[in-house]
Amino acid sequence: FTWEVKANSRAFNSQFKTSFLCWQRQKYKSNVIHTAKYNVFSFLPLSLYEQFHRVSNLYFLFIIILQGFPEISTLPWFTLFAPLVCLLTIRATRDLVDDIVSVAGGRGLGRAGVGEGQGAMLFPPNPPAPPQADLLLLASTEPSSLCYVETADIDGETNLKFRQAPPVTHLELTSIRNMASFQGKVVCEEPNSRMHHFVGCLEWNGRKHPLDSGNMLLRGCRVRNTDTCYGMVIYAGFDTKIMKNCGRIHQKRTKIDRLMNKLVMLVRGLEFKAKHHYVSSKHLYSVAAETFLIFWGFLTQLSVMVPMAMVEFIYLGNSIFINWDVQMYHAPQDEPAKARSTSLNDQLGQVEYIFSDKTGTLTQNVMTFKKCCIGGVIYGGSQASNPYLWNKFADGKLLYRNERLLCAVRHNEDKVVREFWRLLAICHTVMVQEKDNQLVYQAASPDEEALVTAARNFGYVFLARTQDSITVMELGEKRVYQVLAMMDFNSIRKRMSVLVRNPEGSIYLYTKGADVVIFERLHKKGMKEWATEEALASFAEETLRTLCLAYKEVDEDMYEEWRQRHQEASILLQNRAHALHQVYEEMEQGLQLLGATAIEDRLQDGVCDTIKCLKQGNIKVWVLTGDKQETAVNIGCPCQLLSESMLILEEKEAAIQAVLASDYSFSQFKFLQRLLLVHGRWSYVRVCKFLRCFIYKTVASMMVQVWFAFYSGFTAQPLYEGWFLALFNLLYSTLPVLYIGLFEQDVSAQRSLELPQLYTAGQKDELFNYWVFLQALAHGTVTSLVNFFVTLWVSHDSAGPVSFSDYQSFAVVVAMSGLLSITMEVTLVIRYWTVLSVLAIVLSLCFYVLATWATQSFWLFQISPSTFPFLCEPPSGERGGGPWTQTGSTQAGRGRSVVAKGSSEWCPLGAGDLGAALALQEVEEAPSEEIITVEPGPYLHRGSRGRRSSYAFSHREGYADLITQGTSLRKAPGGIPASSTGPWGKSLVSGVIYPITDKNV
Repeated sequence: FTWEVKANSRAFNSQFKTSFLCWQRQKYKSNVIHTAKYNVFSFLPLSLYEQFHRVSNLYFLFIIILQGFPEISTLPWFTLFAPLVCLLTIRATRDLVDDIVSVAGGRGLGRAGVGEGQGAMLFPPNPPAPPQADLLLLASTEPSSLCYVETADIDGETNLKFRQAPPVTHLELTSIRNMASFQGKVVCEEPNSRMHHFVGCLEWNGRKHPLDSGNMLLRGCRVRNTDTCYGMVIYAGFDTKIMKNCGRIHQKRTKIDRLMNKLVMLVRGLEFKAKHHYVSSKHLYSVAAETFLIFWGFLTQLSVMVPMAMVEFIYLGNSIFINWDVQMYHAPQDEPAKARSTSLNDQLGQVEYIFSDKTGTLTQNVMTFKKCCIGGVIYGGSQASNPYLWNKFADGKLLYRNERLLCAVRHNEDKVVREFWRLLAICHTVMVQEKDNQLVYQAASPDEEALVTAARNFGYVFLARTQDSITVMELGEKRVYQVLAMMDFNSIRKRMSVLVRNPEGSIYLYTKGADVVIFERLHKKGMKEWATEEALASFAEETLRTLCLAYKEVDEDMYEEWRQRHQEASILLQNRAHALHQVYEEMEQGLQLLGATAIEDRLQDGVCDTIKCLKQGNIKVWVLTGDKQETAVNIGCPCQLLSESMLILEEKEAAIQAVLASDYSFSQFKFLQRLLLVHGRWSYVRVCKFLRCFIYKTVASMMVQVWFAFYSGFTAQPLYEGWFLALFNLLYSTLPVLYIGLFEQDVSAQRSLELPQLYTAGQKDELFNYWVFLQALAHGTVTSLVNFFVTLWVSHDSAGPVSFSDYQSFAVVVAMSGLLSITMEVTLVIRYWTVLSVLAIVLSLCFYVLATWATQSFWLFQISPSTFPFLCEPPSGERGGGPWTQTGSTQAGRGRSVVAKGSSEWCPLGAGDLGAALALQEVEEAPSEEIITVEPGPYLHRGSRGRRSSYAFSHREGYADLITQGTSLRKAPGGIPASSTGPWGKSLVSGVIYPITDKNV
């Protein structure tokens, strides 16, 4: 604890320095922060540095450098430079836009005043604005210097919380003049990222006063319902807790992305291996030097065999489709799905495990008071008319009604009943405000709000709180309780206690918490306690959230001794939390049980169907909950999360931290099956088919350069025109494969949900792996062999009508044959035909025709013969249709291999996969009476009465943006792909009816 801050003393705070070697700097940072990732000077170098972390970009940069040497370069400089610059520009623009959007979204959080250094006295303005530093609250205009804050920008919770100034500053700092002359010194912990933890003490006028997180206003919180509050800066700038939590973001990579980096290195190794034995036939230099130069020349020729990362565009497009899907839009809360990450879509198609919280994720997070047990007697709900007409403070939204319990409350004769509702009205952290002459409660969790509202309807109305008091209206009588100590809830204690002095002067401790910790601290156990345990088990079997209540009266002498130990522990700087825990433990002993409460948190719509569908897709769903084991069992079994043969794992201590920086967000759990089984699987299929097609087309076109080398004496003479190489991957062959990556669908969205077994292909990496990569290489190599040698053999027919022997004609025909071969192959791969697919193919061919006509024009040749060396002049024999006839011969020769190969190899959904899925579905739909089974002994004993922790705070649901969706324009009959097979692996025949049921759709 070396962090010392003195109020109104800049000289004192600036004397602290840190040294590194011979440099010294201020220990305390200024309050100037920059949340932008880039600035005017760092944008270009930082963006390039990040983009060249990709192996493919580094590879192309290396090739471009080689092209700068005339002795090595065999192609024009623009063949790779122009596509790479275009790609880098688009990516840099996207990163810049994302950075601008993120800065604009956090503009209120990022503003900072330059002069707001440590020790400065500040007051957040009204209307509310986030404090510009981490402040110690000194005073406010509210009673007892309370301050209401909202921490939505920090932890996502919109419920109001209260902060209190230390009592000494509340009493002494009552004017601006006193604030200006304040000379207190705060000694506290070093800056850290623990948002809800702070330990320190205020040294002022020779005394030490304890400080904790309840005295702090953190940067990012918003002041509510408070006119003015004053604070002292403790942490500023990058020392604030919220900035300490803004750690360095590591870029996430998918499995396919990591595999592609390895394959790029493999392709590069193959290129090195293929040219290792090339020998030069020219001797302008020595043989060794000539061989060295030609080696690198061939490397530049085959460089486009490494696919450029157009996958980025596919990731972006598929993310937009998620945002546009109206079937993942939750209208009641106006919350659509949102893809916050644009580079992980294909990973959604390979998920094997889902870890989920229960409260607010599987449930609606709307808590309803359903039942209670007081003194061993269970009071359930009834259908009686509104019995709260006598209570002007009653909340009409509360549906729990029990006339027998209400009669006992109004008679005010049963002390256990009276203390039960008094405890619920006192032991909490709820804030209250009056709006339209009605009390409005703001709670940290829906559980507490439901409990306080129930006490309110039964005549124990929580009216107000100050720093040291709580006001309660008890059956029409206003009573003010002095708060002596508040022992807050945490995941270790699993309970909350309040020590109060009633108006009569007696001291009482009220405690509520998990049954397992309350029963351990009871004074004795009798019939009422056993009856309460039975009631807790009954509530758990009804999937209700349970909570136990207990109290005890404290002697004055005992309290005075305990108060001294509590004061000593609260001012400790080292191990304060542990010391306070021991002090609390001393007080929370010898309790008397009052009863238990039962709150209902219903499952969201579609949870059961979603979990069943995910399990059929071989996705394992794990749910973490703090409820009793019986509650977990009775919730898990109906939604098919658990079966009789499963075992529940119980962890005694578990810490759950909400992750704010999510990659994907949606408001309802049922949308998860569409996100994974539809968008995730589609993205995986699209990326895999795109990569296979891209590898195939680059190999099919570029391997021709290798075959040509055998006839050019390995002189590194390129076969293709330079402009053809420059535009091949940019215009001529990109649109069809880009369409596959963005719009391809093997089955419709509805069919994907009906057959979740199809999802297993992504989990097993079936659609893209090393074997698929080698298949694409082999297929492209065979295509290049056919295109080159058929063209060569036809050109050697000097006596025939289709012969031609000049180099340019040969190059143009080979290029045309290669482009048509690739286009035909992509046409066979596409299974989801739309207007866009036809347009992509037509535009690609049109671009080739127009660009070839333009770059081979005579007037451009006259301007720059070296840049435009090819002429669009009819070669010998072309008047008779030679090249076109030869191109047709090439495609006919290649067609036999295509037919033999079959388009099923390119089908992302194998026939056997669909057949297996249909067979599995048929087995699942078989009548249960035809199956004879032996029921195994269950591991889950429904009648267990073991006590388990059941109290947990609720979480809010996430946020997202509005989305829409597209629909399939072409379906095979019955929604089944034409290449599918039946349940026994046989081909499906048109006109034959197969037993396919849709019970689970």
